[in-house]
Parts: sequence; C-alpha cells; structure tokens
Amino acid sequence: MPQKYKFTEGEKVLCYHGPLLYEAKVNKIQLKDKVPQFHIHYSGWNRSWDEWVPESRIAKYNDANLLRQKELQTQHPDKRRPKKRERPKKEAEPSRRKRGRLEPQAGGTEVAHQNEVKIVLPEELKKWLVDDWDFVFRQKQLVRLPKKVTVKEILQKYISSVPENAEKVKSGQLQEVCKGIEHYFNVILGSQLLYKFERPQYAELLESHPNTPMAELYGIEHLLRLFVRLGGMLACTTMDEGSISLLLSHLHDFLGFLAASQDSLFTMEYDTAPQEYHRRIV
Repeated sequence: MPQKYKFTEGEKVLCYHGPLLYEAKVNKIQLKDKVPQFHIHYSGWNRSWDEWVPESRIAKYNDANLLRQKELQTQHPDKRRPKKRERPKKEAEPSRRKRGRLEPQAGGTEVAHQNEVKIVLPEELKKWLVDDWDFVFRQKQLVRLPKKVTVKEILQKYISSVPENAEKVKSGQLQEVCKGIEHYFNVILGSQLLYKFERPQYAELLESHPNTPMAELYGIEHLLRLFVRLGGMLACTTMDEGSISLLLSHLHDFLGFLAASQDSLFTMEYDTAPQEYHRRIV
C-alpha cells in the first residue's frame, strides 16, 4: 500500500522559517530513516532557499493558519529574510546553539538526533492530558478562553519558585529556557497543539485579540500538549548531546513543578459548544 502523507506533492502550504510562516509549495517527498521529509519552495524566494523540512515545520494553507501568519508578523515586525546562506567549508564543524537555548530550527536540513528525545511526563500530568482529550475530542467541549492562569503566568510562577541564589537562576539558564518554552508555544500552537474541533475558536481568538501572544490567552491544557510534541521537535535541532541533556533537566524540573502545583495551576474549565459552532467545523 502506498505511503500516505499529511501533505502532497504540489500542495500549497505555509512553512515555518524561523518564527514566521511563509507561503510555500511542496516540491517532493521522501522517507528518511522512516521519517517523512518534504522539499519546500518558498513562493517568491530564489530557489537557493529550497530545503528539506520535517512535517512539524509545515501547516495547511487555510484561513486559520493565514490568521496565524498575520499574528506572527505582528509579533515579530523586525524579522526579515535572512542573508543568503554560505556553503560551509568541507572541514568545518556545524555551529552549535547556545547551551540551554530552546528555539525552533530556523532552516537547513541537518538533523543531529535521529531518535526522538524522550521527555517523561509525571503520571499526574498524564491524567490531565487524558481528561483534556476526553472533554474536547469525545464530549465536544471547549476550553474557556482566555484562561484565568495563562502559560506566561505559569512560567513566571515557576521562575519565582526557584531560589534567587540557585545557580540556574544566577546563570540566566532558567529564564532562557522559560523564554524558549513560551516562544515555542506561541509559534506552534495554531499548527500543532489544537484539535480540529478547537480551530474555529482559535480563529475567533485571533480576530478578537490580534496583538496578544497565545501564551497570554491559553493555559495549562495546551501547555501540556506542547510537552507531548516537544521531544520530536528537539530531535530536529542541531544541539549537541550535552546541551540536550542540560535542557532536559530543566524541562523535567518544570514538569515536576507543574505536578506539585496542580491545586493552584490546574483550573481546567470547559464549556459545551453551541450548535452554531458545530456547523462551522469543516
């Protein structure tokens, strides 16, 4: 049976390059180590920018993602197309990212980690994920938004919970990792952290809060979904093993904080969607 992919050759899509989404087309598809890779051409760009990207970098070309594209452009008005790439010298070693920095891969096709980086969720958090899936997917309910306790506030509470004299605070690593989590959340929420049933709600939120980052509107439910996806994304970075290990220690500390703070942070509130909303699901 032929392999089925989320995107097809010749399909018009949106593709992440850095923090922004750009209009693009899928030229061709290949399986590399059993992982689909898509050869992308950015519309209006020179073909020297064509590249192989993982599925996580691509979003469907639809109204919701076009609104997301505009939102990202508003959030990052200073971002411009990077300078033309230079061919690396044959003996040159690949550059490494700053230790502990968590940010999406901006471009290129090099993959440093062939296997998914394993992020272990505490059992208490897995229970919340299952309940969240049941509310949205099976019961067709929606998270009440904007959240009373947002992703941004949760990250700030975590930073405040760590003693100021702790090494990871003094070195700035903790703040850097939390900024990275927030940035990742803002970038991929619309394309990877929503169930189909939630997309009309997301589109409404973009219209009513056009200049507000998603981390200031969504909360713990969607933050937990990020950690389900994050291991696969880290596998597509060029961070060295030491940096990955350091980053994982920070992420697991943060997940431990979430598990220990359930009573104050987990204000899961869902509303039954009206019939008019159901008719908008396509």
